Amino acid sequence: MEGSTQQRMEQLLEQLRLDPGLPDQLPSVEGTMVRGALEGQSVYEIASNTGAAESRVWQVLSSAARQASGRKIEQVETGGLGSDTDPGVTGGYGDTGFGSIGNEPPEPIPDEPSEATGAGE
Repeated sequence: MEGSTQQRMEQLLEQLRLDPGLPDQLPSVEGTMVRGALEGQSVYEIASNTGAAESRVWQVLSSAARQASGRKIEQVETGGLGSDTDPGVTGGYGDTGFGSIGNEPPEPIPDEPSEATGAGE
């Protein structure tokens, strides 16, 4: 392990050791990752054993360390630009306050004949 990686892992382990029962409180894979770290496995070994990316292992260990040290963990959910998070026909893409975005049906023209009035006969 390079110096900064080793230092980061040491800091995480220091915090994880504050709550030795934490791995049992976590979901299966996350608990396995934390247990592996506490047993001295490297992030690479944990990733290989769990089939996860190394970045995911770092993320899980960091979150678990925050939890073990008593710091609040806040979940952040993002949808991204253009995400459709509203149900319905328009999918949340109605009036934006910046004018029509082109997904509204055309406005009826009152003078125009319709099929109901016998147009085309």
